[in-house]
Amino acid sequence: MNFEILSLALISIIIGVTPLLVHRVKVTVLFIAAAAYFTAIASKGVIQLAFLKFFITPQIPTFLAYGALTAITEPGFAYLFVRLVRQDPEGYGISLAFWENAVVVGLGDLALALYEPPLNQPFIDLVLVKIMDRLGSLFVHYSWGVCAYLSYKSRDIRYIISVAPLGFIDSLGSYVALTHANYFIASIPALVFGIVGFTVTRYYMRKKDYL
Repeated sequence: MNFEILSLALISIIIGVTPLLVHRVKVTVLFIAAAAYFTAIASKGVIQLAFLKFFITPQIPTFLAYGALTAITEPGFAYLFVRLVRQDPEGYGISLAFWENAVVVGLGDLALALYEPPLNQPFIDLVLVKIMDRLGSLFVHYSWGVCAYLSYKSRDIRYIISVAPLGFIDSLGSYVALTHANYFIASIPALVFGIVGFTVTRYYMRKKDYL
């Protein structure tokens, strides 16, 4: 058992589950978010497999393609499925983040902890990177969920379009993954992107009465 990876997995799970419990998200909202999130992930997977050679080649067009895929699919499907959410847009956004942080990343890291060798990096650096990365994900998915709801209710697509480009943070994530660069290159901007998206979303919420 790799206890370093186990600790990182627990961080992801805690960041994914805690907002869910604090907000008391309804089960129906949680599973609508699951449908939106995993449809987006599946669509990205199909495209990446169809052009596998391109997506494993470390080059600027590849990095941009990863970001574009996320910016189109995740907020796009969040918008398509939000019509099933009668209320609680914040719970919808929190639920989108839950499926990524607690389930995909958290449980994925738990599986890796069973057989991965010790990591060759300072543990405190890994913890900081994981916290920043997952908090950034929480804020970004929250923004997509709430802005998707605002766009649907107001029939104004500009809300979701304004935060969709936050998905381009995956361009940096793919750069780190394909070039084995320092993780901080992606994690610090991920947190910054998330805070910007969260701030913009809260501003929209103060302007509208759909919540």
